[in-house]
Amino acid sequence: MKIFTSHKRSRVARKSPHRPAHHVVTQFFSLKYHRGRLLRLMIGLVGAIAIVTSLQSWVHPFTYRIGDRCPDGVVARMTFQVTNSFETARLAKERERLVPLIFRNQPEPLRMVPQQLKAALGAVAEAETLADLNPEVRQAFGLIQAPAPAETTPGPAQPEQPATDQSQDVRFRFEQLKQAITPLDAQQFDTHISSIIDEFTRFLHPIIKTGILDPRDLERRELSLDSTLAIVDADVDLPRPNPLDNTEVWNPATITDVSLSDLLNDAGLLSQRWSDYARLEPIRRSLERWMRNTVRPTLEYDQAMTQTARRWAGQQVEPVYDLINEGDELVPPGELVDQSRLNILLAEYEAFLDVFPVEARLGRLAIVFLMVSVLLLISSWYWRRFEPVVVNSWARLSVYLAVIAIAAFVGRLSSFDPVRGEIAVVVATTMIISIAYNQRLAIVTAFLLSLLITMATRINVSQFTVMLAAATAAVICLQRVQSRSTIIIAGFVSGLTTLIVSWGMTVLIYPSDSPYIWFDLVQLQLCLKYAGWCVLAGFILAGSLPFIESTFGVVTGISLLEMSDPSHPLLQELVRKAPGTYNHSMALATIAEAAAKTIGADGLLVRVGAYFHDVGKIPKAEYFIENRAAGAVNRHDTLAPAMSTLIIIGHVKDGVDLAEEYHLPQVLIDFIEQHHGTTLVEYFYHAANKKADADPERRNDVEEAAFRYPGPKPQTREAGILMLADCVESASRTLSEPTPARIRTLVHQLTMKRLLDGQFDECALKLSEIHQIEESLIKSLISMHHGRIVYPESQKEQKSA
Repeated sequence: MKIFTSHKRSRVARKSPHRPAHHVVTQFFSLKYHRGRLLRLMIGLVGAIAIVTSLQSWVHPFTYRIGDRCPDGVVARMTFQVTNSFETARLAKERERLVPLIFRNQPEPLRMVPQQLKAALGAVAEAETLADLNPEVRQAFGLIQAPAPAETTPGPAQPEQPATDQSQDVRFRFEQLKQAITPLDAQQFDTHISSIIDEFTRFLHPIIKTGILDPRDLERRELSLDSTLAIVDADVDLPRPNPLDNTEVWNPATITDVSLSDLLNDAGLLSQRWSDYARLEPIRRSLERWMRNTVRPTLEYDQAMTQTARRWAGQQVEPVYDLINEGDELVPPGELVDQSRLNILLAEYEAFLDVFPVEARLGRLAIVFLMVSVLLLISSWYWRRFEPVVVNSWARLSVYLAVIAIAAFVGRLSSFDPVRGEIAVVVATTMIISIAYNQRLAIVTAFLLSLLITMATRINVSQFTVMLAAATAAVICLQRVQSRSTIIIAGFVSGLTTLIVSWGMTVLIYPSDSPYIWFDLVQLQLCLKYAGWCVLAGFILAGSLPFIESTFGVVTGISLLEMSDPSHPLLQELVRKAPGTYNHSMALATIAEAAAKTIGADGLLVRVGAYFHDVGKIPKAEYFIENRAAGAVNRHDTLAPAMSTLIIIGHVKDGVDLAEEYHLPQVLIDFIEQHHGTTLVEYFYHAANKKADADPERRNDVEEAAFRYPGPKPQTREAGILMLADCVESASRTLSEPTPARIRTLVHQLTMKRLLDGQFDECALKLSEIHQIEESLIKSLISMHHGRIVYPESQKEQKSA
């Protein structure tokens, strides 16, 4: 019993003579002499190698995923080490905390401090009394009275210093500072001040290199006194990935080295340097107050470089390993695989690969290659029998196998956690094949791709079933793609199917006596993720439709609808230069589309093909009767029948040239080439015969082949429908009284003439379908040529006339 049967009967098969059995063997060994078959065999071999490589067939796949239930549990097959993530992370954090914070130093403000001090001391020297001193300078040196407290704090009363005493103390410090900076000889004032500034400049030199830290950064960065800082000049570019690799470009420092308050304390670095400068020692307290109020921070925290340095330090920590012995329980029976258990299983898998010998890898590679070759051989029988468009073209076969290999590769990579998106790859690929070719090939592709990805990932019947069901559900919705919403709806239908099938497979494979299995949130999340991937595949594919059309050379209903717009430039050209042909094309599109729908053909394709089938008449529109104005001279009257025939036949070639110029797709160019097939231009053929009969010497010069269109004959059902509709629509315009009976007779005669002329031999139209097309055309033409009643006013006018 045949499992697959062809939808088309072959008359040649019944007429062919019986072939001996040895002919099959001879034909097989003669393949090497047939270039086409040899090329296809080479493409198949390269495709098999590409698929095997994309599946990484030389290693055993890692079959566990998060959410997998293990009814019998999992035990260690070998002794191995697994990384202790918690302990390793703890050590990495400790190492990161030891990395000093990186601060950028801007020393220019500190270099300006001596000049600021010189101006302030000059103001003090010029002031006769404290009242004459600039308020800003008074504030800087602390020569102001402390404000009275707003409220008293609870506790024992503290003795308050009288205001007069505070005023006297401020005036005393002012006089003391003024006396210290004013020399006995007034002429040496500038020299004395310059000496003080020179000593102060040398005094600040150590902190110019390390800078001053903003006290607020102590709280922001949670710094302690023992925190280490890395001081880097602002214009220095630190290396990557370890910014602190070069110790010559940064200076280590502690908080006490960069905090101004700590530097000025009795134990601070600056406090120990006062005694080294004789001119600064007498005014030490005043200078300390001035520095606290004037010197601004010069260090700015470099967060990006600090994080980079700490990240690099954490990465240098050696992992901490736990030892797992052979036979240890990795997953208890009935438990789910979570992230921690998955890490242990993955560590066991990597340890297994380390000891997996080369011989075993080669053996597995050979087995998978053999399996893939068998699958492709089985598929090739289907391709050869049902998809000759793919298998007879080495370019399309190469693209098809490349799509399979790429999809298998992407599906294997996307099958791991947390993506788990292999189902989206299968659904998207099968939808592409359905759009580019047909649904039947898409379902075969879904089966083949689901099987390949299952072999390369989990080797799980549940995974295979879910992917195949999702892809099949999507393909079923893509019989006619006339809008992008069709693809999106297919994605939603696929997602709903995936949700139901994946949930059902979970319940069937992991039976449980508890009703809570129906409400397992982990499994529900996985099923929803699969469904979401299917929906997302539909949206992505809808947006990628133009790319798919250009890659596979196909035209979808969306593109056909865009080209059927009357504002298309070529149609506008047709309506301007050949209005009669344009009207004929519009009428033809209506009746041909209706005929196509009666037999289940692509009505939209036939309609758009009818719009463009006669565009070749544009260059010589006046030579076609539908474009000749009433009373105009017939240009064929001055031409020989053979020349007129060349002009009439030439509109096919001109149409192809115009279609290519306007970048029409090949499927519409096929309509232009095939809508006349190899039919005879009867009018001029009979005119040539009549002319030859008048001249006995040229009676045998008329050859029928010279008056036939070059073809080819219609290759598709849609092209056959357009041919028949074109001839009957044109002929029906010649009827003086287009009654239903005359229309029926005309359509039947023209149909039989095309049929007996062999014009439908190369397309898939059946006799029953031709009869249905004939009836549809008759019905449409009768509707177009229906009669009108004569109104009473018209009757009176006729009588008076």
